[in-house]
Amino acid sequence: MKKYLKYIISIIVIFVVDLCTKTALLHFLAAKYGAMIYDHTAICSKCNIEGVYVPWEYIFGQHFVWLSKFFNVLFDWNTGASFSMFRSLGVMAPFVIVLLTAAIISYLLYYLFKRSDLYERLPLAMIIGGALGNLADRARFGAVVDFIQMHIGGLYFPAIFNVGDIFITLGVCLYIINWLINKRCCFKQCKSLKDK
Repeated sequence: MKKYLKYIISIIVIFVVDLCTKTALLHFLAAKYGAMIYDHTAICSKCNIEGVYVPWEYIFGQHFVWLSKFFNVLFDWNTGASFSMFRSLGVMAPFVIVLLTAAIISYLLYYLFKRSDLYERLPLAMIIGGALGNLADRARFGAVVDFIQMHIGGLYFPAIFNVGDIFITLGVCLYIINWLINKRCCFKQCKSLKDK
């Protein structure tokens, strides 16, 4: 189990960072809009704050205003899956997605500790950590807090996301890269053995 300790720590750190960023934003918005901010079914009808823009300087001060050139803080309750998918499931979305996410996380944990190769472990830890953060939101609120809107110049990324989504995406990309490198190395080794 000692060889997996750094991956367990990675999962915990990603989960905590994701949870802290979301909690901090909710507290900030609750001070302005009240406790209804925590109820994703109420805020849309009562105060219409979904999609509210929060200036960087309000959160971090003037030192981080330059971040607004690339990212906006734009609060959004995501009742679908990552990057706003499956919103069409309606009322059943939270239940279906919680079960589906929990099942996927359980399998990934099993795979990480029982079957994974070395090159797979860090990407899996990143994916699991991010997915746990989003699962915690669904368990607490029935929806996920999304708040990062990426843009460069006049071009905007089509979805709003969170720290957990970032790690899930990076984990998937790293997994694919590592898998391709591993396959290439295996192919070269097999070829060299055949040549001998």
